[in-house]
Amino acid sequence: MRNFEYCYITFSYPGEEYNEYGDGDDDLEQRSDDDHIEQRSDNGDDLEQRSDDDHIEQRSDNGDDLEQRSDDDHIEQRSDNEQQSNNEEGDTNMISTSSENETESDYIMSLESDEEYETMSSDNEERHDSDISEEKLFVDEALAKDKLPSYDGDFAPYFQNLTTAALFCWIYKHNISTNAYEDLVDIIMRPEFNRDHIVKNIRRFRAWRKRLPLPSISAKSISISSKKTPSTLKDSKMAYQLSISDIIWNVLNNPSLLKEMYFGAGVDSKTKSEYWHGTLWAESPLFGQEQLMISGEIYQCGDFVYYYDNERKLGRLRAILLNEENQQYRLRIQKVLDYSDLPGTFKGELRQNRSLSGEVWLQDEPFLTITTSQISEKVAADTLRITEILYKHHTHWRIRDATFSYQHPSEYISIRQPPSPTIPVYKLFLDIYYDDFGTFRNVYHSLGGVYVQFGNMPARQRKLLKNHFVLGFVPFGGNFNEFMLPFISEMKEFEQGKLMEVNGQDAWVIAGLGVVTADLPQGNDMCGVLRHNANKGCRTCTASRESLTNVPATSRYHHITDDQFKEIFNEPATTRQRRLCTEFGLRTRPSILDRLLRERHLQTPQDVYHATAGKIGRLLKLTCELFSQKGEDEFIKAWKNFEKPKKWSRLPNPISHNASFIMSDYLRLAMIMPFILNSFLETSSLKENESRSILRRIQESRINMAKNVIIACWVYVAKTMRIVFESKFTLDSYDELQKCLEEEMKILPKVFPEFANLPNLHINIHLLVHARTYGTLINTQVGIKEMVHRIFKAMVLRTNCKNVELDLLKRYTTLFAIRHLVDGGADQRLSQPCRGFATMSSNFRNLLTNWYITEDKVSNEQEPEENEEAISSPMDFITNIILKRSLSRQDRENIMKNLPNFKSELLLSFMDIGQKSALIYSQMGWYELATYTMEESDGVFSKVHLHIGDVVTIHEEDSGECYAIIKGIFKYKGNDDKYYAFITIDWFDNINRIHNVLKCPLFRIQTSQDIRWRRIFPISIIDHVQKVHFVYDTKIDLWIKNNYYFTAI
Repeated sequence: MRNFEYCYITFSYPGEEYNEYGDGDDDLEQRSDDDHIEQRSDNGDDLEQRSDDDHIEQRSDNGDDLEQRSDDDHIEQRSDNEQQSNNEEGDTNMISTSSENETESDYIMSLESDEEYETMSSDNEERHDSDISEEKLFVDEALAKDKLPSYDGDFAPYFQNLTTAALFCWIYKHNISTNAYEDLVDIIMRPEFNRDHIVKNIRRFRAWRKRLPLPSISAKSISISSKKTPSTLKDSKMAYQLSISDIIWNVLNNPSLLKEMYFGAGVDSKTKSEYWHGTLWAESPLFGQEQLMISGEIYQCGDFVYYYDNERKLGRLRAILLNEENQQYRLRIQKVLDYSDLPGTFKGELRQNRSLSGEVWLQDEPFLTITTSQISEKVAADTLRITEILYKHHTHWRIRDATFSYQHPSEYISIRQPPSPTIPVYKLFLDIYYDDFGTFRNVYHSLGGVYVQFGNMPARQRKLLKNHFVLGFVPFGGNFNEFMLPFISEMKEFEQGKLMEVNGQDAWVIAGLGVVTADLPQGNDMCGVLRHNANKGCRTCTASRESLTNVPATSRYHHITDDQFKEIFNEPATTRQRRLCTEFGLRTRPSILDRLLRERHLQTPQDVYHATAGKIGRLLKLTCELFSQKGEDEFIKAWKNFEKPKKWSRLPNPISHNASFIMSDYLRLAMIMPFILNSFLETSSLKENESRSILRRIQESRINMAKNVIIACWVYVAKTMRIVFESKFTLDSYDELQKCLEEEMKILPKVFPEFANLPNLHINIHLLVHARTYGTLINTQVGIKEMVHRIFKAMVLRTNCKNVELDLLKRYTTLFAIRHLVDGGADQRLSQPCRGFATMSSNFRNLLTNWYITEDKVSNEQEPEENEEAISSPMDFITNIILKRSLSRQDRENIMKNLPNFKSELLLSFMDIGQKSALIYSQMGWYELATYTMEESDGVFSKVHLHIGDVVTIHEEDSGECYAIIKGIFKYKGNDDKYYAFITIDWFDNINRIHNVLKCPLFRIQTSQDIRWRRIFPISIIDHVQKVHFVYDTKIDLWIKNNYYFTAI
């Protein structure tokens, strides 16, 4: 695609006719990508939810910005006025809708000391007298008389008529936002709108709410802890929650959801991305296929079998799988070894004698995958005796007691078969998320949000906020175990199977608790394990604080923990109970979730989102403490000059404002920190005593090794973070993950002793198990789940603030019912769905655009200006092409200078879109950015933003995935009298070299003299925008591809 033969044609080119008008209202650009979701609240205030999903920015119509930042239990709120006090430039759109011409200095404190402040103050006083005589600068004033419009009528010259005057007064009286007004216009402008149908009393709408198919809200009194709440509160309070049965019924009877869900056996796939690719789904009877008929005999998961693999061997049937490629059944087998199969170091007279009495040995992973034809026969389990498990650790074989192993789900789970073999069966994988969030701005009051997700939905559906279902809110200081009792009661019934009506027919529904996701403290609570600052505060293993980063000790196992809980419970003395709790690292009572069928330690994985952000935060603080004064100055300069990805929100100054970083800020910082440090860090940038301490710890004498090893720490952290947040895993990816985690655990405590025994680093030894269990690690990360907190927190301002939990649930159930009807869902009270709601999403442009209802982020498209020519799409999967911000004449001329073959390449671009020729005297216009809607291969729509300077991915037939930088965006009129959009690019040329320090590939950029590769293409050529990030290294005059850049959510 890059190479082509030039077609020599004659073009008369008297001059271009440029589009000069542009979009006057587009001074601020809002960008979206996979980790940016823009939401809107009902009062119309724009609510932007960033990819970190723990950040919300709310902007009212008067222009004030309120930034709410949350990191775990930390919430920082800063008004725009506070930002201006720290920012001499006073940029009111500093965080997410910044102008392209802003600089990083707008966000960095410039006063380093009191002396500097006093000097500046004295300078200001000296200039004060001269400033008095200067002319005042007015930022807002009335129009001059000669600029007033010449209207006739009672409201002249201000408004044209009563309607516009009344609407103007209404907007400013009630502070109506743009989105709310657009919704109103959307309703009024519909041809079906009838003013006679307007309801004059809003209370009637509140009464009509109960006509909708609302999920029922139940109430239950729960105890309130006096240690967490003010003394004025009572010792009990009403808690409100939805029924999990209602939620399941609505989901299964929602055709838009049901068609996206997977119900079946675990899938044997080369690429792992979903829950059903993990080991838990395949092995558990609650989720996967528990039995299979082979040669007239029923085989169940957990059975011991003989199979053929060159010879007849003994094994255990771990899982029944469905091959993704040919849809044939496969069997996952765990090897069972005879004495003769044991490594020589474990052979001896004792084990040989035990083998004579029928003892065999289980071998841990890797497991075999065989076809059904390789099965020979079943073996009675009572004829086998297994007391030990052979496993490999760091390439060496070891043996452990068989009790120190996770039980196969078939050993503690048994389910009822459906009443009829022909009845459809739906097995549901439930993901429960629980976390506290601050309710009010400046009053300590929190609510515990409990949310449910269905693992049967693919990852792209689980990322949508509307597919996070609310179970309820634990009141401030409320007891979680008491709150969850109704849920536990219903789930016990679903674990055995329950008859429900789905799509008008009976179905057998089985639901199980697949995973519990939470941050570090709440996750430990729901395992019955002491908090992470305890001596044995890991919920996955029993390693003590003094050995958290040593070789993994024995893991925790459900059946062993049960015995320990019994020992604690049976101890009558309170003092002795406490000693046992400390010894085992357990609480006095298990979590209420343990009443369900689950492996508490395996199915409550650590969250990589919190753990990774906390680890990076610690590394940032320690790194900044190493800088000398010169180093700090150089770092700030490098930080300001570093070109960050355009779609990122502005990051705070890491030195003076690192306490205000939120979790996504830390992740983004780690992606670029190695490059920033490499650009300036020298030995003189570090404190001398700190450098010498590092050299002693790493046992090096060369002084320059101190800076190299600091950069290496960031490289290892960025590399590990990149693989941890991979959306797809292969078998090689699991090996790479283990290698990265081990390297990170080795280097960080060595360079920074503060990392020794750090819980966030200790988690590394468990992440590989979590990845295999659930397919990937991002399947169990809570990034998007925390975004739901921000939505409900924004709703609090529109409640009566007396019974917040009930008000939030009422609002949610109303929106839930609307969404259900719009999706074509059934109403249990009616025989037919409501057709009117099912067509509303297509009839109304903006009304149904919100977090609880939209399928994607493209509903609220911007219309072109009335005097602007529409841009035609060359492909069916691209729509709504809009070009914005006309370029200046100088910028246009600069672009054209680097396009020596503009005419011939433009002709080839027209041929790419199916036109054999182009107009000679055609009109064209150059722009700074373009937006369009693209339909992905899976049917999901996404909004694409192209901007000059963006790095794009282009798939080339010969070279595969290639990279280029956009140098220009223009429209050109074709022979069909329609405008088409094109881009000009410079290619990145891989020179097949790796940067010595950063371990990233090096590229050259295509020069204007290099005419080997074509530069002009139609807009449809682009595969991805900002999928990659390139950094220019002035030292070597080359571009570095940032291998650590990724989209976290």
